[in-house]
Amino acid sequence: MGRVTTALVIENDPAQGLGRAATWLVEAGMELDTIRPHLGEAVPNTAGGHEALIALGGGRGKDWSDDLTGLMETAVADTTPTLAICSSSRMLAAAFGGRVEDHEEGPFGPRMLAKRDAAGRDLIFGPAPMTLDVIRWRRQELVELPEEATLLAASPQGALEVFRIRDTAWGVQSHFEFTPEQLAGFGDFDEAALAKAAEVDRHIVAAWRPILQRFARVAAGERKALPVIDAGH
Repeated sequence: MGRVTTALVIENDPAQGLGRAATWLVEAGMELDTIRPHLGEAVPNTAGGHEALIALGGGRGKDWSDDLTGLMETAVADTTPTLAICSSSRMLAAAFGGRVEDHEEGPFGPRMLAKRDAAGRDLIFGPAPMTLDVIRWRRQELVELPEEATLLAASPQGALEVFRIRDTAWGVQSHFEFTPEQLAGFGDFDEAALAKAAEVDRHIVAAWRPILQRFARVAAGERKALPVIDAGH
């Protein structure tokens, strides 16, 4: 039996866990070790003892935000595969020189992103479909990428939605991990947005499940050539 691949998961908000993405990762053979600083658990200095780091949303302006930023910086320096979602993606970008601005207004809801040419050579986004459905739900915006970042996907309006820092740290500003039922419970989405989210949900799963599972394989040490495009797309 091969060595188990484990990911250190930082859950900043009890309402913003990994959701269904946890199942996708476990399906790919990854075990999840979750730290919950919102319950008083300390954010470690490094992801040592884990093959990957996953930092979730809800960490903006928290007491442990600096600790989380330091953890992500160390993971990048150690080439530990890192996935930063929502606010954590912006904290990651800002740590390396990116610029983030407040952006309080909505609307929130489904968006379609387009991959950039550089994504074709990316380990986890290379085989993904050219368009990616996501759920936009944030009150800050990454407006300038760091010099060390590669833009992988953007919105038609130019939002810097998916990027990579160096070779093994990925940031995703929007969401894919929440079901339509979870979105309804947050209270930030109007009926039209929820209806559209339900309509595109199967496309979100079809695109993002393989992306997350490739992340798990990269964490397990896989660097071999990837398929040209995901099956079914």
